[in-house]
Amino acid sequence: MPKDIECAVAPDFPIIDVHHHLWDESFGLAENFGRFLPQDFVSEVEESGHRLIGSVYGDCGFAFRDNGPEEFRCVGETEYVEQVAEHFSRNRGAAGKVACGIIARANLMMGDAVGPVLDAHREASPKRFKGIRELLAYDPEVFRALNIPQHKSRLPAFRSGVLQLARRGLILEVLGVHPMLDDIVDLAHAFPEVSIVLNHFGYPIGIGRFHGQRAAVFDDWRSKISALARCENITIKLSGVGAEVPGFGWFGGGAPARSVDVATVIEPYVTAAIDAFSPARCMFASNFPVDKASFSYGTLWNAFKRVAARYSLEEQHMLFHANATRIYRLEL
Repeated sequence: MPKDIECAVAPDFPIIDVHHHLWDESFGLAENFGRFLPQDFVSEVEESGHRLIGSVYGDCGFAFRDNGPEEFRCVGETEYVEQVAEHFSRNRGAAGKVACGIIARANLMMGDAVGPVLDAHREASPKRFKGIRELLAYDPEVFRALNIPQHKSRLPAFRSGVLQLARRGLILEVLGVHPMLDDIVDLAHAFPEVSIVLNHFGYPIGIGRFHGQRAAVFDDWRSKISALARCENITIKLSGVGAEVPGFGWFGGGAPARSVDVATVIEPYVTAAIDAFSPARCMFASNFPVDKASFSYGTLWNAFKRVAARYSLEEQHMLFHANATRIYRLEL
């Protein structure tokens, strides 16, 4: 992806990026999305011209331990990111406090046995570890390769695992897609004490069998988003718009997208989500480096700022950093 050709919109406005990953050349996803280490992230921010004051790392399965009990190997990712965060807590640089919040991985299908794994994450990062992310996005086509069980979140073992999260006051982040969002509503009703963060708009699918059905998908997605929003313990990330799943046409494309064009396409989704959840329960995020396959960091944040301009200054502060600070209890 070429360097930014746009100047940053409102360059002094503070941003917290609540969803990005890190990995090196050896990681499987690097084959498709390239290396994305802390220095690469900082370079993206520097080139963008935007003012990042912090970020939240989202698990991707990188830097797992290569020995020891299988169920504890995921703690290696938290150990690695904690080291990154410690470095940037002393050397803020262009990207502020990188990974001042950490969302890790643990297998909630272990039920009660996941408790010691959660404790190990917290021991590895006492202040920054905030919770775990689970892939619930069952779809017979789009997420077939991930082998996610249908109605996973309704299974007794999974719910026993969520109970362990609840007892520790940890966040549950979930990846879902629009056909199965009813499962997440049911989960939120079952655990009203758990803070649930829905990733990537709840992914309205625009590829595979849903290609060419954008209006029908939007209507179905918006209806389910409204049901989700009635669960007061759910927050939604406005992110993932440059990934392949929503099928907006930028992913792996040719000429770089312009932020004004990106804003035009995503505005109905952003406004529908904010109308449903209110500005107090929505957060913008980059999903880099995955979304880097579609546009630069600066283009994405310019698009977000263009769409958010319709909201009051107080609401913009909520969307871009205040909600993140509150929900993840970040120390900035």
